[in-house]
Amino acid sequence: MKQLARANRARLFTLMMIGGALMPAAAMAQAQPDAAGTAGTTASETDAGAVDNIVVTARFRNEKLQDTPLSVSALNSNIIQNSVLLDVQNIQKFLPNVQLARISFAGNALAASIRGVSFADLEKTFDPAIGISIDGVFLGTNTGANVDFFDLESVEVLRGPQGTLYGRNTIGGTISMRRTKPTGELGATLHGRYGSYGTYDLDAVVNLPKIGDVASIKLFGLLRKSDSFTRNRYTGEREKGRDFWNVGGSVLLDLGPDTTALLSVDYQKDRSAYPSTVNLTTASGLPFGAGGNICDFTQAIFAGIPPLQGLGCASEGYLKQAKENYTLANSTIPFQSFIDGINTSLEINAKLGGFKLTAITGYRDTTDSLLEENTGAPPIPVAPGVSLPLFVAARDQKYKQFSQEVRVSGNLTDRIDIVAGAYYLHTDYFIQPYPYNGSRAAQVYVLNGPAQSFTAGQKLDSFAVFAESIIKLGSNVRLTVGGRYTWETKDFNIDFTVPGAFSAAAKKTFSDPTGRVILDWKPNPDTMLYASWSRGFRSGGFNGRATSPTSIGPYNPERVDSFEGGVKSDLMGGKLRFNPTVFYVKYSNKQEDIIRAAGAGTETVVENAASARIWGIELEMQARPTPDLTLRASGGYLNAKYNSFLIPDLANPGQFLNVSGQRNFRRAPKYSFNAGVDYGMQISSADRVTFTLDYAYIDDLTASPLADTTGLRRDVIPAYGTLDASIALLHEGSTIKNLRVSAYARDMLNKGGRLANVLDAGLFYFGVVAPRQQFGIEATIKF
Repeated sequence: MKQLARANRARLFTLMMIGGALMPAAAMAQAQPDAAGTAGTTASETDAGAVDNIVVTARFRNEKLQDTPLSVSALNSNIIQNSVLLDVQNIQKFLPNVQLARISFAGNALAASIRGVSFADLEKTFDPAIGISIDGVFLGTNTGANVDFFDLESVEVLRGPQGTLYGRNTIGGTISMRRTKPTGELGATLHGRYGSYGTYDLDAVVNLPKIGDVASIKLFGLLRKSDSFTRNRYTGEREKGRDFWNVGGSVLLDLGPDTTALLSVDYQKDRSAYPSTVNLTTASGLPFGAGGNICDFTQAIFAGIPPLQGLGCASEGYLKQAKENYTLANSTIPFQSFIDGINTSLEINAKLGGFKLTAITGYRDTTDSLLEENTGAPPIPVAPGVSLPLFVAARDQKYKQFSQEVRVSGNLTDRIDIVAGAYYLHTDYFIQPYPYNGSRAAQVYVLNGPAQSFTAGQKLDSFAVFAESIIKLGSNVRLTVGGRYTWETKDFNIDFTVPGAFSAAAKKTFSDPTGRVILDWKPNPDTMLYASWSRGFRSGGFNGRATSPTSIGPYNPERVDSFEGGVKSDLMGGKLRFNPTVFYVKYSNKQEDIIRAAGAGTETVVENAASARIWGIELEMQARPTPDLTLRASGGYLNAKYNSFLIPDLANPGQFLNVSGQRNFRRAPKYSFNAGVDYGMQISSADRVTFTLDYAYIDDLTASPLADTTGLRRDVIPAYGTLDASIALLHEGSTIKNLRVSAYARDMLNKGGRLANVLDAGLFYFGVVAPRQQFGIEATIKF
């Protein structure tokens, strides 16, 4: 049956690809390009009834999407609003071979995978594999990367290594977001949303009149409140949910001809809680959901410690949470994941003769705190009338980053242009225990007893120089050549006190050249063919959660070589856009974070796979049969596997074992596709109704790097589809520039929740859940 289901999914995917010539991958940015290089399109650039001509800045140049020889997708504020995209993780349903998920174990954290390249652990000594950029400032960590979609002008997603022009750790791709700029005109945008699980969101953006001819000011703020979709099994009360606010402002200064400075500052405070984890551990040969119980589990771990005997807990069968749609939680401790932080950026653009100078400075200072029961188990009875949480993790993480990028761009000759610059990043990170049970004495508690306690920290200094040129070889042939060289030094320390005391410090420098070469050809004005090679590099590092001197590291850098070929075409007079891509990725020393047992606790280590390879196909399509109707679709196919994964053979020193058959290529589903429709109907001179429908499907994917040897497929997140819809009434007037009232349904065919992540922690196996069906109403007013 399973093989038949897979065959049917494959047939459906094939039909989707063939029929997809009727539809797109993502509809996109519509803001006028300006001196700061924002993406957009104008009405004069797009023929009536044709698919929009989109301008992107993926190569730090203003280029039409169809003239950019990269796998890049862009989304604008219209599609973000119509499809009710709340944050970064929501955009995956529009993008082929892109997987995004919220991580509960740090504030606003994101697990990102593009074309099967991912790294999701939140320890800040580990580096992400996907670059996240906000107003040109790259984040050095996954924490804070799941950005709320508020006051955004455009989002661009670049697939494949971006190791030439972009910041560090873009080995799999880049997600670049830009917020709106101050307008210099008095006006405001107010937005409110009310939805399922007591959700209410409030947003406000206020633009002030320009001060003289110099300063334009924008103020903004947002509030996010909700309960969780889960309820406590014993009290029936909903678990806590979002509790987040963010305020800030920006100033745009006109400092003279062709010279601007944009300063942005915001402060965020997040006191959110998330659904408790789901325990997937086996006991007595059975998973809890199939009849195992807590006593079996604790005795398996602690060899039947005496307090558990004779308490009658063997009769406490563990309920099947999957059949409950993951809506009931067992823990009595709220899953708290807090973050506080201030973020600033300064972008200066100026003319230097015939060249443009851009300088971007960024600073972030954040503290995030975690407190949660990690196994998802209910409190364990240890004495008559006394129950204790099984495995509690509690920690504080302090993180600062400063970055500076300076680049120049312009034409060297009529046939050669250049973008060149330098980039510097400094990060300072510290982890320490979080107050729990009246003390700061430990970071991991087992049955309220300290199992692990340590502090750790790291300072990073990363420096890079880069350059890229586009060379016109003829009237319709171009060669792009670029390179980057990166030096990184990591200075690490750790002080471990429980269970065994040790202190260690280590320092190491990593460096590597990266680059890309692209050849593109336009046989006619509406078609471009291109082929490219690009290299990505992610440095090695140290284990910030090591429990012994031998597990500190360092682990080795990883490298990818990506080969890509694609076509970008506008057909039928511009009413149909069809962009297919094929790619092959050669992976060396792929880094995998492995969680394993360490005494009564756990630790995370990074192992380097010897080699791996990925190949795949992507199709992005968009059709506009009438000016009021847009059809869109995209699809991706991935084939990813390890060629070899070598680990030391402890029984034979100096020898290695190939364990590739026991390792999963994470977040690399074989098939993913989406389809959608946008339809608008004018009902009066000032009023318009719009309707949006989106369907997205993701095949089975593995989220744990270790294959489940029990045969229970606990390492697999089952395939799922989502169907979303929204309907809106838009009114345009003179005093009220725009009033939008809408209703929406997300994942309307499925109630409850689903597994969003699974982890093998060595001692136990657990899952993270996410909500499915949600409904809501919202209103936006501009004046």
